[in-house]
Amino acid sequence: MIRRCLPPQCGGPETLYDGLLQRSPTGALYISRESGVPTRSTLFWIPDQPLTIDTDGKRIRYRYPTSHGGNTLTFVGFQEPIERIPAGTLLRVSLAHWWRPTDRPEDELRCYAQLSGWFANAHNLHPPSPRSTPASSPTTAPARISSLHSTTRLDHARHLLKQVFGFADFLPRQAEVIRHVLEGHDALAVMPTGGGKSLCYQLPALVFDGLTVVISPLIALMQDQVNQLHLLDVPAAFLNCTLKHRDWIAAANRARAGQLKLLYVAPETLLRPETLRLLEDSRLACLAVDEAHCISEWGHDFRPEYRQLRKVRRRFPSAVCLGLTATATPRVREDIRQLLEIDRSGEFIGSFNRPNLFLAAQPRRDPLHQTIGFLEQHRDQSGVIYCATRRQVDQLAAELRARGWPVLPYHAGLDDTTRKQNQERFTREETVVMVATIAFGMGINKSNVRFVLHYHLPKDLESYYQEIGRAGRDGLPADCLLLHSAADASTIRHFISQGAPSERPGRLARLEAMLAYADARNCRRQPLLAYFGQPSNPCRHCDHCLRQLALIPPTDVTHAARLFLSCILETGELFGVAHIIQVLRGSRAQRITSKQHDRLPCHGAGRHFPIDLWRELTRQFIAQELVDHDPHYGSLRINAKSRRVQAGEKVFAHLDASQAFSVAPRPEGKQPYDQALFQNLRRLRRELADRAGVPPYLIFSDRTLIDLAIRRPRNMEEFLAIHGVGEAKLARYATAFLEVIQAH
Repeated sequence: MIRRCLPPQCGGPETLYDGLLQRSPTGALYISRESGVPTRSTLFWIPDQPLTIDTDGKRIRYRYPTSHGGNTLTFVGFQEPIERIPAGTLLRVSLAHWWRPTDRPEDELRCYAQLSGWFANAHNLHPPSPRSTPASSPTTAPARISSLHSTTRLDHARHLLKQVFGFADFLPRQAEVIRHVLEGHDALAVMPTGGGKSLCYQLPALVFDGLTVVISPLIALMQDQVNQLHLLDVPAAFLNCTLKHRDWIAAANRARAGQLKLLYVAPETLLRPETLRLLEDSRLACLAVDEAHCISEWGHDFRPEYRQLRKVRRRFPSAVCLGLTATATPRVREDIRQLLEIDRSGEFIGSFNRPNLFLAAQPRRDPLHQTIGFLEQHRDQSGVIYCATRRQVDQLAAELRARGWPVLPYHAGLDDTTRKQNQERFTREETVVMVATIAFGMGINKSNVRFVLHYHLPKDLESYYQEIGRAGRDGLPADCLLLHSAADASTIRHFISQGAPSERPGRLARLEAMLAYADARNCRRQPLLAYFGQPSNPCRHCDHCLRQLALIPPTDVTHAARLFLSCILETGELFGVAHIIQVLRGSRAQRITSKQHDRLPCHGAGRHFPIDLWRELTRQFIAQELVDHDPHYGSLRINAKSRRVQAGEKVFAHLDASQAFSVAPRPEGKQPYDQALFQNLRRLRRELADRAGVPPYLIFSDRTLIDLAIRRPRNMEEFLAIHGVGEAKLARYATAFLEVIQAH
């Protein structure tokens, strides 16, 4: 039929596509827009020489031999690749879509030639892998069904929770979701970051008799989770564009052979014909859709390919379907349920409240100095600073780096190598601060991020909640500070006006909700949680609540006081508050330069504190009689108390939370553990992580190290009782950590 209707071309590649094929420097064959358009995009070819497989890159290619290294065609078929395609084999060849690199818009448009498959005698092909009965077949028992009673299955999951993951009990709503899934029912789980979403599919995966496929848009996250599962001796793998062909085939073969419990795939990978065939060849028990808000056009990270998951869902009806997300408004949740065909009875909504996050916001007056004041209380801690544009990222990172802060930039304008290296350093090092656009963060599973600072107003509360959610994933205290201005809102409104008219009302409504949060005069959590449909009482853990409830303890302002006193002395004890503040802030006004006060050591020494803060501090210094204040001339003079402060006595002031962020750490109470032991344990963790080639938090979280420093286990049995210690990590790490504890 092919020979009669579409006669194949015979010979070399030069006979294909009307002779329009060209060769790239790497050997790939393509047609350029400038060279013309062939009469057809798909044709058949009988090569006069054998083609050999080439798997050195990320894609599979077949090479036609030539004197200059050969010409290649990318393989896009779903047949099992073979090492050699003999001459005379009937091949199907097609052209890809017109394409040019996104970072080189000046390049010509090209269509690359692809090998779609072949027809050959049986001796040319390896035998295909045995194909199982499709999951939709009524004669096949669903892979997920276990002989255990549902209550027994949940008890088994609870046992695995400690045995494998090292946790004593479920977090809120985890048990309900896991029981529902283990009973074979589809579910949508909406839980905050740090709420334990991953365990909602990882634990059932260990109980199910079959494969659990996790669909994630985040390559970094799937690799991180697979590394973590390997440390727990859980058989898991991922399929994405970072794998070479041999590694891809190895993972696929393990899935077919039933040797994997979890397989992570990107949505684009899942939709490929060979991946769908792989799932049909495997005992598919569960489809877990992570970051499920990407399904909804009303979500903040909409991904069009997620809309195609409905077809996959219907192709494997016997597999449990579990959608998971941390951020979903009622409208987004409805969209997810409809597309994944999840019944309303399977919807589980956890609390959006992250009580360990301290929330605060300030008008952006002097952003660099506000940022430095915030960073001062987070020395030797890791965090993220979000900026609105690439230029602002580069400028702020340069300013902070010049002042000695360990910062790295991250945005889409950096080359791939630099961006990857910076992300790797942030993941693996304990104290790096990332200055980034919103391109950074998706898929970052680092548990000990201690702060998130927004240098500009986010476009909506979903984005803001997602971004602050990267702090405090280990459940320990973390700080979130938002700097905002009217200019931010104007910029966002401008971009909304340039977008599609149909999207403007929704985007404007989301912006107004963001502004209501930033401008709140009462509890900040109440408008944040109300946006996600959860009413709440005042939280007692945000800047407004602490101020209104008078719960803010005095702030140590000794450093600022000594700067203030030094400036009074250096200017001759002749000037008042306004002049002293101008000198400290680095003013070059005529009244400063005319007296040569711009040459004093104290000039600019207090520029990192906002002017409003200096005014408040000065008022309290005078009220505390830290200095003498002449009521007639307004000049300030040193007194006996001033000299005691200069000699070492501390000074405290009562500030609201936003001002306290600019001066000194918020007291968290006395640390209930030995700080020196904690640092020793942290050094050991870093050594073990470097040796294993993984981020330190995958060895143990900060919470586990703190538990070790508090409880100081003396033997294996006591070590196993520590939070986050399961049997695999007990065997791997207990001896080394026990030695450090005993030595201390």
